[in-house]
Parts: sequence; C-alpha cells; structure tokens
Amino acid sequence: MRQFIFLFFGLSLALAQEKPTQPSVPKAVLDPISPTSPSAASEPDLPTNPGFPIDVNNYENPLLLFQGKGHGLPMAEELNPDLLPPISPYLPGEEIPTGEPNKPLTPEELRLRSIGRKVVASVVGLRVWDPFGNQITAGVGCYVTQTGIILTDTGLLHPEIADQVDHITATGADGSNHRISGFYIADLTTGVTLLQSEHTESVPLELNPGADFRKEQPCHLLAVSEKRGLVLADAIVQLDPALTGQGWLNLRGNDSPGAVGSPILSESGKIIGLVAMKVPLNSWMNFGLSCDNAALELRKVRPALQALTNLPRKPKLKEVAQDAAFLRAFETLQQKHIESAMRQLVQLTKKYPRSAECWALLGLSASYLGAAPEALNCQRKAVALDPKAGLYWHQLALAKLRDQKGNKTPESTEDREALKLATEQRPNDALAWLLLASRFVRDGDLGSADDALRRVMLLAPNYAQAHYLSAYIRGRMKDYAGAQTAITQSLKLNPGYSEAWFYQGMIFDKNGNSDEAAKAYRNTVRLRPSHPQAWKNLAYALKKSGRSTEAKDAFQEYQRRSTPTKTP
Repeated sequence: MRQFIFLFFGLSLALAQEKPTQPSVPKAVLDPISPTSPSAASEPDLPTNPGFPIDVNNYENPLLLFQGKGHGLPMAEELNPDLLPPISPYLPGEEIPTGEPNKPLTPEELRLRSIGRKVVASVVGLRVWDPFGNQITAGVGCYVTQTGIILTDTGLLHPEIADQVDHITATGADGSNHRISGFYIADLTTGVTLLQSEHTESVPLELNPGADFRKEQPCHLLAVSEKRGLVLADAIVQLDPALTGQGWLNLRGNDSPGAVGSPILSESGKIIGLVAMKVPLNSWMNFGLSCDNAALELRKVRPALQALTNLPRKPKLKEVAQDAAFLRAFETLQQKHIESAMRQLVQLTKKYPRSAECWALLGLSASYLGAAPEALNCQRKAVALDPKAGLYWHQLALAKLRDQKGNKTPESTEDREALKLATEQRPNDALAWLLLASRFVRDGDLGSADDALRRVMLLAPNYAQAHYLSAYIRGRMKDYAGAQTAITQSLKLNPGYSEAWFYQGMIFDKNGNSDEAAKAYRNTVRLRPSHPQAWKNLAYALKKSGRSTEAKDAFQEYQRRSTPTKTP
C-alpha cells in the first residue's frame, strides 16, 4: 500500500494512539462440537423483571448476564464441520512479502506527499484524560474553522466514559500541545462532535459534503501516530449497500493509519467523511460516516460553548440493555422469530448506532438467516465498539468462516486474528480454541495447532472433532500410533462422524491393513454417500483384499459420484 509518513523536527507525537440455518446433514452425523450430554450446555435466560444486572468492567456480552427462567437464546450455533475446511490437500502457510527499503518515491507517493503537505497543519491527535492523569482514550481531529474548532467523531467521547473525562489535550503534527476548552455538540447518532481548542488561530480543512459513495472510490486516511508521526495512506471508500449498512461507509486498504475521528480525504485533500469505528485487526476494515451532517452543523448558528463536564452521559450500556425495545428484540430472537427480530434490531442499531450489543445481536440474526456478509459486517462493528468482549471476537471469526465458505471469498488473516483475541479474552472458550487449532493446521503450524488442541481437550474432552484433528496432526508428524489412538477416541465419542471413519481408513491403509481400511471406508460412505474419495479408497482397499467384484462396484460408484452432472 502506498503510504507516506511525515515526521517533524524529530518530535515524537504523544498519541497512543433465521428461519435459523442449521447444518443440513442430520445432527447425529454432524455434531462434533456440542457436549455429549445436553445438560452440559449453558444458555442465557430471559429476565423475569425489567432490566438485568450488568458489570461493564467484565467485558462480557451482557446478553449472557440475564437472570431468571427462559428457553435460552441460541447464541452460538452448533458448528457445521464444513466451517473447518478439508485438511487435504495440505495448504501452505502464508508467505510474508519482503519490502524494499530506500526505494525511490513513485509518482503516486509523490502525489500523496503533496496532499500531506496541504493538510499537515490541520490535523491533531486528541487524548482524553481522567482527573488522576490517566489517559482514557485517544483519537484524531482536524480544524474546520480558523478559530480553533476541531471536528472529530463522538466515539471518542462515548457516554460510557463521559463522566470520567477531566480534560482533553490536542497535539499538532509539530509536537505542540494545547488543551480543549469545551465543546459545542457531541451527537451519538450523527457522530458529529465539535470541540473548541485553546489554540484559536488555526488552518482549517475544507469540507466537501454531498460526495457520491455509491460506487467505490479512492480516498486518503489521515492520522497521527506516536511511533510514526503524521501518517497518510491510500484507501478505498464505498457506501455499504447492505440492509445493515444504514448509511455507514466501508473503508479498506493495505495499511490503516486511521483512528476514531480521522478525516477521510478526497483526491484534492478535502474532507468527505470521518472514521467512526476502527476494527483493531491487521486485516482491517474501518467504518466511517460522510461529512454531510458536520457541514450542516457548521452552517447553523453555533450553540454556546459547554464545559466538558456537560458531555452526554446517556445512553450507557446499562440503559441500552434495559430499553424495552431491546428486551423485546432479545425475546423475539430467543423465540427464533428471526426475520421479526432482525427488523427490530435494525431499528435498534439506528437508535443506538454505537452499541456493540445491538450490532452483535443483529449480526447473530443475519447469521441465522444465512446472510454471511451481513453478519460479518455487523460483528466487525461490534468488535470495533467493544474490542475487549471475547464473545464478539468469537462471533466475528465464525461469521468470517461462513462468509469464506458460502461466498468463496478469498481467505484472509481476519479469522485467525479474531480467534486469537477470542481465546485471549475468553481462555475457557473451547470452541474458539478448536477453530484456532484448525486455522493453525491450514497455516501449516502444526506445533501451535497441537498446543491449541491440548487446551481444547482440557476444557472439553468430549469434543470428537478435537480428537479427529489431533489424529490428523499426529499423522502429519508421522506418529501413526498416536494418530490411531486419537481417531479411535474420536469415533468412540461420535460413531456417526464420517470424516473420522475416513481418516481411520487412511491410517489402516498406511499400516497395510486393507481389511480394516475397507470397513472404515464402508462406514464413511454409509454415513456420507456423497463422499467420492471414500468410494475410491474403498475400491482400492477391496482390491488389495482380493475382493475384485466389490472393488469394481465401489469404483463405479466413485466414477458416478465424481463425474459432474450435465445441466440441460
């Protein structure tokens, strides 16, 4: 990605910156994840009284904190094994491209530098402090008037932290620092926040409202970094056309210098939008809003300057979760009226566009309806708003896997990053560990996969698929005795697991036991008749055992099932 970094005077900036869609194959065959005993599953209950207790500091999904009786919300579907891609053929790990330092600037990079020079004096890093001198959060803003008014996004001053704010400092690209004396507006719905800087002589950026985002267009993201100074990088912006898009802009690129409040610049260096949500992943997608509402606010008669102690303190997480509309949507989803629940949740995300809980539930609804891209979009917003909620990272990883499987989108590192964060924040999440192990296998990192599986087996020793994956790893490591032990345990836990029978057949084949291999392949095709490779392996095992007639029949079945069906 073309990017340019400006460092001024060697100064380091101080900014740290469904009808539900269940597996189509019978549960008895494809249930490698759920505990053997139905009583072992724990699901959240609906509240019996209005509201429910929430500890905002435990960073768990508040939906899991419901008290009372109920039927339980299916928060995480039983995992379809198809989400764990086939383990053969072996997939190589990702190659890390080597860079070329000291490479002469290209014409595009020179153009980027020219834009940077135009806007460098107008961008500031914003840091929010509590009364004890602790930094609460950080973001970016830019001057939009000559009198020191700074435009940023309200996500920087969310009601959840508003009562902790003591003061805000602004750091210019040259390292100069000054305070924010107050604010004019902080609107959670539009995202528009106008702050007044004590630095009243400023160089403003021009707003360019009315940009047409219906088609993908190039843009530039501008931010300040403690390590890299002022950073300007190319990106692509487009209006999200999905049902859950709701006017949000999708931003993507190879390098993401943006932070909450970063201006989105046109080719001419004018503001066309602001970054409103930053997904903390290397394989990034950020979300923004157009500058139209900001331009409208700047044209209005400005309200009186307010002290930071008057920043909006509602709605906080607890107020959102106690909203009657939120509780109705939750109950509707729990009753599996998915289409109705999704309509209600769309309205809730419009009412509370900065609520991670609302976006997470909307993503779950979309997932149950089989709308993988919609689910992925919503879960990205949820983790952007609450990156410390491990369950949201878990749901993001599942949404990404479904999107790759159903829409054949290119594989990225997003699911791996999300699963690592899920397991860091929810170390007892056995399913996340299992998915992470599967990802390590696909990457060719068998040692890390083995470590992750050991964690799975400690947390959930009855996961048949964990033992199956362990057998595969042991086989790759040429530990065939260990592979046989693991696959035997997998089949003991789930005799209806077709892939485990197939892999056991491969182990028997490797050991020269054709009779037992044929029995294993027989079980595979009995449970999954559409498995052409199993029919082929069965034919060869039967032939080795001297059963030529049966081998011929099996091979004919393989040919029939592996030949593409001609459409009229």
